[in-house]
Amino acid sequence: MVQHAGYDRPRARRSPVHAQAAVCDGAGGEGLRPRRDAVTRVRILWVSAETPSRDGQGGQRRQFHQINSLVARGHDVTVLVPTAGQSDASIRTIVPVIRPRLGLFGRMSRHLVRRMRRTIGSAEWDAIVVSHHESFWLLPDHVSAPVLLDIHNVMSHWHHAAGRAALAEQARGMEVHAIRAADGVMTCSAVETRRLIAAHPEASGKAFTAPLGVDPAEWPDAGFPRDQAFVALFGSWSWHPNRLGLEWYVRGVWPHVVDRVPEAVTLVAGSGVDDTSWWPSGIRFVGRVPYLYDFTSAASVVAVPVKDGVGASVKFAEALATGAAVVATADGASAFEAPPAFVSDDEREWAEWIVERLRRRSIEPAPSPARAIALTQMTWDAAAGPIDDWLRSHARRRATVGPISS
Repeated sequence: MVQHAGYDRPRARRSPVHAQAAVCDGAGGEGLRPRRDAVTRVRILWVSAETPSRDGQGGQRRQFHQINSLVARGHDVTVLVPTAGQSDASIRTIVPVIRPRLGLFGRMSRHLVRRMRRTIGSAEWDAIVVSHHESFWLLPDHVSAPVLLDIHNVMSHWHHAAGRAALAEQARGMEVHAIRAADGVMTCSAVETRRLIAAHPEASGKAFTAPLGVDPAEWPDAGFPRDQAFVALFGSWSWHPNRLGLEWYVRGVWPHVVDRVPEAVTLVAGSGVDDTSWWPSGIRFVGRVPYLYDFTSAASVVAVPVKDGVGASVKFAEALATGAAVVATADGASAFEAPPAFVSDDEREWAEWIVERLRRRSIEPAPSPARAIALTQMTWDAAAGPIDDWLRSHARRRATVGPISS
């Protein structure tokens, strides 16, 4: 799964796309005005076992921003996600949402599943996007619209690399079924696309990359003071790779930093930290923060420690947008080749690099040049471009609409 950040998203500052959104009641809605004067509008059914959400986990946020960008490009998107405990409040602000109930009295109902599959198989849709192969079971055996599978990360590869042979074989079986049935397959990084084709050569003619991104409206310029020797971390620390990474940082990296820069502090934002009694001096958990850009604006360093991670990290791209210098483990930066950050799995190298940044914080660029790269080249709008291209070339029916004033 894509990793999640686990902090409160900014709400006071909404993106230009959000500002145009009409609230949908689940049965329809006005949607957003396309940026283009004339568009090829595709009627998309977006099928997912987890609810797209601006405020959710990394995979949920990725879906939300992809959908948001497709709507802004002129497409009609309807989300279908089975009833669950996840809130659909944010996604309903931009698209209609279908929430089929699949169980009765705590048990799966075949009748309700068939009803949902009839909705998915309807001739109403020009294309169907399925979020992750684990959602593919929701589809009927036959659909008339072309299907685009978002596989995110090649889970069979990750399990195999970690020595989990049984899980790797199970994941591979699910991947094979979904990839064969799909008309197109996308991953969240070029690295994962190569792994996909290596593991499933039959996908080579239909695989492409829809990368991770950031929403520039969530990262306004809050000033970048470097008065304090401040290192920032953020994330959902109950997630196993994040928890391992945080423990690695607290035990192996931070003591070397604070020993050489006694005034240094590390603040850890997010959720999922219960016991900090064993933490050394200078590091503190602050919980959820209302505005992440405010929290990180004064940081000289943002650290992304991820250990035994699975797939690409949304929060790494967001770390680049903070304006701080970024240090990450290889798993934390796995979606990016030659990223504008220091990447290492050696705790001593981390400590040396952080110490150098803290000591030079008054003369190093603030914000870091990586911020401009993230906010111009790594936006969700740009990341949705390959999806838009695929939909326009593969949709079953395409009706070009006339100019729509913005």
